[in-house]
Amino acid sequence: MDKFDEFLNEKPAPQSTPKKAPSKDNLWNLLTILMLLMTLCSCIYFVSVISNPASSLNLFPPNTVVPPPPTATWTPVGFAPTWTPTVTLPPTDTNTPRPTFTLEASSTPYRLMTSTPFKSPTVSATPTRTAHPTGAPYSMTFQLMDRKAAYKPSSDCSSMYVAGRVLDSNNTDVSPGWTIKVGGALHGKSLGQLITLVGLDKVYGPSGFEIPLGVAPVASTGTVTIQLFGLADAPLSDVYKLNTSADCKQDLVFVLFKQK
Repeated sequence: MDKFDEFLNEKPAPQSTPKKAPSKDNLWNLLTILMLLMTLCSCIYFVSVISNPASSLNLFPPNTVVPPPPTATWTPVGFAPTWTPTVTLPPTDTNTPRPTFTLEASSTPYRLMTSTPFKSPTVSATPTRTAHPTGAPYSMTFQLMDRKAAYKPSSDCSSMYVAGRVLDSNNTDVSPGWTIKVGGALHGKSLGQLITLVGLDKVYGPSGFEIPLGVAPVASTGTVTIQLFGLADAPLSDVYKLNTSADCKQDLVFVLFKQK
């Protein structure tokens, strides 16, 4: 009985409340929100790319269309309404007379034929004339100068030069077209025949001319010659001799031809 009474009087043991397992609903809710955000971003991206394919967000941008090159257009060239053709006459050549020679009568004695019955008539000798040239119409003077300081600042000391002018009796430059010839030798080397035209180098004046000798400055006396020629290669001066210097500041032989 005692055991039965103890059984009846025994209090039931308190039941422990089972712990609830962590719910997975929060995880699914988070994933759902993340998918919605990704969907929204994808929509914005596609809308941006479709509206502007050339956007930097487009991973596959379209090829850039190269515009066709401009087409050349033909524009006719017309004359002005008041255009009037003009005729330009060519310049006329100036006839320059060649130097002349004056004939002088020589004094030759003669006698008249007389009629003598005992003598045959005597024929007197025919008077003769001898041509005496009046001399070249142009004379020449020269001086040594510094070509760089006087006329051409860009020149150096690599060559000597012969330059100058040709003046008439009124100290006026003659018309271009005459010829200057330089010859001789320098330092044992022949210069050959160097030719130029009067009026080619206006630095020295309207009738200026210049001839490079092609030899570095060297001293010489009378080994270089110069002469002036007119039209048809007629000599207008005697053959003159020039002097040169080894000084670079005297590399220019300035020549002045002047009519007598």
